[in-house]
Amino acid sequence: MLKATEDEIESVREYFEWQAPDLEVTFMQKVYSEAVLNTRHDVWDIHTNKDRWWVITGNTNLYSQQQFPNMDLALTFHIGLILRVPRTEEQQLDDQRLIPFGAVYQQMEEAGAAVTQAHNLAGYQAVGVRCRETLLALIAAAQDAAVWTDAPPKRADFRAWTEIICNDLMPGESNKERRGATKGALESAWTFSNWLTHSKSATWVDADMAHGMLQHAIGMASSLILRGLRGVPEACPKCGSPHLEPEQGENTAAPGVLFERPRCTDCGWAGRPVPILGLDKLEPIITREGEDTDEHGIMTAPLRALRRPGDPPVAPLTDTQPGPPELTEYFAYGSNMATARLQKRMPNAKPLGVATLTGHALRFHKRSKDNSAKCDAYATGDNGDAVIGVLFKFDPAERSALDAAEGAGKGYDAKIVTVTNGQGRRRKVLTYLASQGAIDDALKPYTWYKDHVLAGAREHDLPADYVADCIEAVAAVEDPDGARDQRERAVLTAG
Repeated sequence: MLKATEDEIESVREYFEWQAPDLEVTFMQKVYSEAVLNTRHDVWDIHTNKDRWWVITGNTNLYSQQQFPNMDLALTFHIGLILRVPRTEEQQLDDQRLIPFGAVYQQMEEAGAAVTQAHNLAGYQAVGVRCRETLLALIAAAQDAAVWTDAPPKRADFRAWTEIICNDLMPGESNKERRGATKGALESAWTFSNWLTHSKSATWVDADMAHGMLQHAIGMASSLILRGLRGVPEACPKCGSPHLEPEQGENTAAPGVLFERPRCTDCGWAGRPVPILGLDKLEPIITREGEDTDEHGIMTAPLRALRRPGDPPVAPLTDTQPGPPELTEYFAYGSNMATARLQKRMPNAKPLGVATLTGHALRFHKRSKDNSAKCDAYATGDNGDAVIGVLFKFDPAERSALDAAEGAGKGYDAKIVTVTNGQGRRRKVLTYLASQGAIDDALKPYTWYKDHVLAGAREHDLPADYVADCIEAVAAVEDPDGARDQRERAVLTAG
């Protein structure tokens, strides 16, 4: 059993319970970990009240141990699947940006090959030249992949670009040691390669040392640069908001090249522009021949071991169920917290208890077709904010009725959110959030609607201070349609 943090355990449990909501996890442990192509894949052994599963991270997926009794085969299948899955257009754009770095590694391999072939002074000096050119290729690729400064030095000024890139990617006093280590590795490799290029006393040991220093420096620097290019911060570094959106445009210094950068919609902060290189010339990341098809299948024979010609057949499974899991839990935070009201829409809905959605705040600002305000769990991004509501178990066959009642796609958007239930477990569940175009802070709820929300909150014993501050304190107005008011209050009375 491998060590795992509480966050790792909870994340894997959350994923499994989302994928298999009808199963109860009775035991789980991380049993293996392997890195392939810079992606870490952790293998978890999951025991449930009915069966056992593998959960493998690195584009997380789960696999039945009935179908994959052999862990190695499950991991091999997973890695192959992840590598082959067609990449989205956005992911392909990211790959295009990183293509120039492939040439850097190719040159580094060629330098290594030159070491094995060097037998005299000229050969040792040639290794120095190759190492030097590889380092220059690194900073050239970095320059082509992003805009680092408004006043760039000469393209081949290795030391100046090392300063700019390292200072940009690791700013501040807290990164002093990291910055120093990376700069030191690059400077040492550069200085030694230049010395080797002109040395009259160089030996094979010197050539081998130059290549080793090159590998170390390139590994550190390229990993740092690629993380910087691929990554968008989880929150705005200026105001802390999570509302970051891609912004595209052209740079006057590079006409005809499309740039993209993250921008905070709350404070306007913008990240580093990254060019989308050569999209009209480069080949696609994945090319295919043959007929396109959406058909797929699921294996019915368990993969116990690699089979050889003449081995006896393996009996097929009889209970395979292809397709994604259906959502079976719904988070209500407004009038649907009242069980009687929800069951008019979903007769088989059963309350599971109180749950909390962090990073959101309860607002009465969703414009309704009756010209009043309805509830919204508005995303603030502040973990100090929380919407408290009720989890309901529901029959997926009744989902369409709830979609219709909520006006999914017509003011509310159906979303999968992560809530924390009364047992402290995170759950991925269905809820409905107000569409951006349906928000009107000038509207007020009708009194009958507010009473529905209060009835649900009191029925399920939501915290008194939350009810007082977030529901009771909200101003409401009378519904001018008296018949509608009576109908809605009749539901309250019946409940």
